[in-house]
Amino acid sequence: MKKIALIMVIFLMSCTRTIEPTPENINKLFASKDFTFEFNKKDGTCESLSFRNDYLVYKSDKPTLRREISYDEVLLINDFIQKIVNLHSETLDPETNSHYIIKNTAYKAVIVPRQQDFYFQALTKTLKLDR
Repeated sequence: MKKIALIMVIFLMSCTRTIEPTPENINKLFASKDFTFEFNKKDGTCESLSFRNDYLVYKSDKPTLRREISYDEVLLINDFIQKIVNLHSETLDPETNSHYIIKNTAYKAVIVPRQQDFYFQALTKTLKLDR
């Protein structure tokens, strides 16, 4: 039974469709209320914020942090992500630049902002996630 569940998860992950990082598409991801916001650095490391059932899960090279998220924090995160979407560059390559990925089980949007590393660090500091 566990093998079947694992195969289903792998199949679902492979079905994720990449979409353009437009405000409409990002709102489609937000509407699921179950999505992940990743920051992938040039050096290959990754930090992520996942949102599920009013909980925020922060994963990095430090221990994983899970806690409830407030309405004000949701507004802050939505504003932050909107700024990142507005800074998206069509010319920068995610393979060679730091980039963001917003995804759920159905969709994935890759965002390569013109100004890169500062924003995720500022968000994690504001949310008091940087221990």
